[in-house]
Amino acid sequence: MKSLAFGMVSDISRLLADKGFGGQPIDIVEALVFAMFIIADTYSLAKPDKDQALEIIHGFYDDMQNYFIHKVIIEDHKMSDAAEIEAVAEKFHDLSRSRFEQYGEKFKQDISDPMALSCPATVSYLLDNLFIQPLNNEEKISLMGAVSDKILSYWTGCIQNFK
Repeated sequence: MKSLAFGMVSDISRLLADKGFGGQPIDIVEALVFAMFIIADTYSLAKPDKDQALEIIHGFYDDMQNYFIHKVIIEDHKMSDAAEIEAVAEKFHDLSRSRFEQYGEKFKQDISDPMALSCPATVSYLLDNLFIQPLNNEEKISLMGAVSDKILSYWTGCIQNFK
């Protein structure tokens, strides 16, 4: 699951670059948290034993947090202050859990609309939070279709893979 999450983040980055947004920095944590949401949500939908699925999802989230803290924060950014590391770990934990709920709400809005052919609320929320410098309306609209298509392909692929 961890490799899948990082693959999705890389794929989203490539898509943004292909659409001319490669020079605009993104919040990598937001991209990672979004990928984690897709994986966790589809895994829970695909598995009949919800308690076991939840246990695996919690393990996945813990594994991602540990990787992020140890590899990215401590090794790559050379952070060594224990209080600072704990604060970053708490922030990542809180963000990943709260975004799961927020993305879940947006996705429920999307699937409750029988006229929606994609996931506009979910993609709009992602794009609002993904870029360091917020996109203007025209830029956001130009990405909606391609990002929606990509997200729907992730959902479909994950559901099929997890069954």
